[in-house]
Amino acid sequence: MEHVSPELPPDRCPGLLRPHHAADGALVRLRAPGGRPPGRALGRLSAASQMFADGDVHLTSRGNLQVRGISVDEHGNVAAGLTDAIVAAGLLPSASHERVRNVVASPLSGLAGGVADIRPLIGALDTALCAEPALAELPGRFLFGLDDGRGDVAGLRCDLAAVAVDAGTMRIVIGEMNGPTVASSQVVDTLIGLALRFVRMRGTLWHVRQLPGHGTELGGLNPAPELPPYAMPYGVLENAVSALVPLGILTPGMASALPDDGVIITPWRGVVLPQGADISALSAAGFVVSDDSAWPRVTACTGSPGCSLARGDTRALARRTVASGTAADRLHIVGCERACGAPHSPHNLVFASRSTSHRSST
Repeated sequence: MEHVSPELPPDRCPGLLRPHHAADGALVRLRAPGGRPPGRALGRLSAASQMFADGDVHLTSRGNLQVRGISVDEHGNVAAGLTDAIVAAGLLPSASHERVRNVVASPLSGLAGGVADIRPLIGALDTALCAEPALAELPGRFLFGLDDGRGDVAGLRCDLAAVAVDAGTMRIVIGEMNGPTVASSQVVDTLIGLALRFVRMRGTLWHVRQLPGHGTELGGLNPAPELPPYAMPYGVLENAVSALVPLGILTPGMASALPDDGVIITPWRGVVLPQGADISALSAAGFVVSDDSAWPRVTACTGSPGCSLARGDTRALARRTVASGTAADRLHIVGCERACGAPHSPHNLVFASRSTSHRSST
């Protein structure tokens, strides 16, 4: 069945080869499927940001990486040295598919909790995605999810997801709809097949849930249940260490405190590290390693001066809010009504301006 969608604004999601031009310079977004960057990639990216950008590595709500504040040439291109460094770090395995390698996966799978270990599916899905030429036409906002049964990733509004039922079976979720239950060995082929069908019928739509049937066109059977918000744990866990990166800003000092290998970026702007990581060193570097902190409840958009639309410094307000101890509820601080980066769970919006702030519930 072909579907003709209403006309929507063009998809401008950035990548390395198509940077976004912000008020503080260019921004490039680098995909790390399942939040698993190649070994030593974070250290190399941090060094490249210090040389060519604002010095930090920014974590996204999809477990991806961003570098911003980049100078560009007269053609709008970033410095060749930055591109070379990112390629050398293994963060551009496919030029044609770079913007569509959006895969979130349960970061603690195989380490602590969950009903199945979904880690082998991450690389298999990424490989299959990049091997299919037609899927280069997916929107840059399209999101795949692999949930190990704990319900963390399934609550992130994925376009196509697989949720473990037991060690060998997974339920496919299609937009807002439950799909079929398949063997784990069939998950990758099933997700790729559904993505191909979406490409053929999407028109200008970005997401499966925007289809008139909200996913029934692709085989959705009934509405998927709404899941309670997932709370990522922090500190020393069963076989790992979990740490939050406040505001998702990984500074050079924080990057230098990370091991070369085994770092997992979470969709909650944090990292999961191998067992034995030094909690004291992480805390001293600026990571949050305790559930007692207010930082897991406070997020912010870029704000000014990085965003030309923002009417205030959102990050400064976020830091003041956490320091004041008044963040009892989930807060997302924004510089304008677009509310970029707002979490999918219930929260209060705090609007920052150059002189004051006000709240709005959502």
